[in-house]
Amino acid sequence: MRLPVVISLFAALSASLSACASSGIREPARVEYRNASPYTTAPGAVIRRDCRNGYEVRNGDTLSEVAEHCGIPMRELAEANGLNRPYTLRVGQRLTMPRPPVHVVQRGENLYRIGLRYNIPFQQLAAHNGIGAPYELEVGQQIRLPIGARASTNNSASDRSTRNTSRNTRNARVERTEPAANAPRFDWPVRGRVLTSFGRTSEGGRNDGINIEVRHGADIRAAAAGQVVYAGGELDGYGQLVLIRHSNGYVTAYAHNSQLLVRESDQVERGQVIARAGSTGTVDSPQLHFEIRRGVNPEDPMAHLR
Repeated sequence: MRLPVVISLFAALSASLSACASSGIREPARVEYRNASPYTTAPGAVIRRDCRNGYEVRNGDTLSEVAEHCGIPMRELAEANGLNRPYTLRVGQRLTMPRPPVHVVQRGENLYRIGLRYNIPFQQLAAHNGIGAPYELEVGQQIRLPIGARASTNNSASDRSTRNTSRNTRNARVERTEPAANAPRFDWPVRGRVLTSFGRTSEGGRNDGINIEVRHGADIRAAAAGQVVYAGGELDGYGQLVLIRHSNGYVTAYAHNSQLLVRESDQVERGQVIARAGSTGTVDSPQLHFEIRRGVNPEDPMAHLR
């Protein structure tokens, strides 16, 4: 059985949940890369102001030092200047900065959805583009992305995801992270045998939730009342996924469903059926991957469930 154990997309997603409601994506987003090929490094780089018009090489400079000084990945800097190993520089050489990728806003998108697609907190996108509250966008508007940003794809493994393949997950040792003593209680979203526990496994991976064995088509219920902030299949590894934001600052995630019964912005009650169980995403048997997060931090669901 293949299990997704760390999906870093969720961290950026969770950072966005507390301050931005979402609307649905009607079609795949389009990305324009100007004077560069699609980037493959992790997003987050923003060129320093004193480097935006280029950088003149000084005595003793190395490419890695220039990249660090300018705040961009060395690979992108090398590609923008046609440099190959060993990346020899000449004093006085003018280095061109890579052009950041641009996302063109599609109908139904907002900063939250764009940030989700590129694993970037929407607050960072807003600051990078000078967009203030209420963060309104227009169709066709160009959103500058940090150097290294790359859209996730739905049909291939994510380079930003770590997945573990194991057929002996029941016996994997994990390190448990206990929530605060006054942590809220959540209902079981579905009853079944826990296939994989929360925490770091003996194989070096990490599961940020629990995986529960279920029959295909079983009812998946909301663990507590809240608002649906995501319902779709755009996060690699999770398959058909529902995210619910709760009034206490927690977010619950329900992954690998075969059918979603709620839409984004829906208000749901505790125990309401929100999906049917399945095996979508990176699993090959019916199961529910269930997470409880406080902000961006995952907590052991077993310490919350009643």
